[in-house]
Amino acid sequence: MKYPIWFFRLLFGSWMTIAGINHFYPLFPQPMGSQPLSNELIHALLDSHLFDLVKFVEFIAGVMVLTGFYAPLAVVICLPVSFCVFYWDGPLEGMTSIAAIYGDAALISNLVLCVAYWKSYRAMFTLRAKPRGLGSADAAGEPAKA
Repeated sequence: MKYPIWFFRLLFGSWMTIAGINHFYPLFPQPMGSQPLSNELIHALLDSHLFDLVKFVEFIAGVMVLTGFYAPLAVVICLPVSFCVFYWDGPLEGMTSIAAIYGDAALISNLVLCVAYWKSYRAMFTLRAKPRGLGSADAAGEPAKA
């Protein structure tokens, strides 16, 4: 199972990194949308400069996924971006469009990586979690003393 996860990490991390770089140093044209709603959304993102933040997050998180540096955190950070890419490429551009394939691939790759890092997230789903005090032994990663 190790090699398929590496494949997804390389594919997804490369895509995120290149998509982030492309906004600041154009390598290929940014799709502007062929449908009225997708075109309006991309123009709103560009005009509000929110797209700058999205592309910065894509770049940083993509590099983190590629290098494995805080990869579980980077995969979670990418999830809202991947969902928006899926939504823009699928429902807004049309589920039968070529763009929908890329949106599906982005979201599926991100979800596969989330599942692969499930053990890293497991503690967040504790039903009745108790906050740890700052400076306590268990906050530093050491086991709590009973």
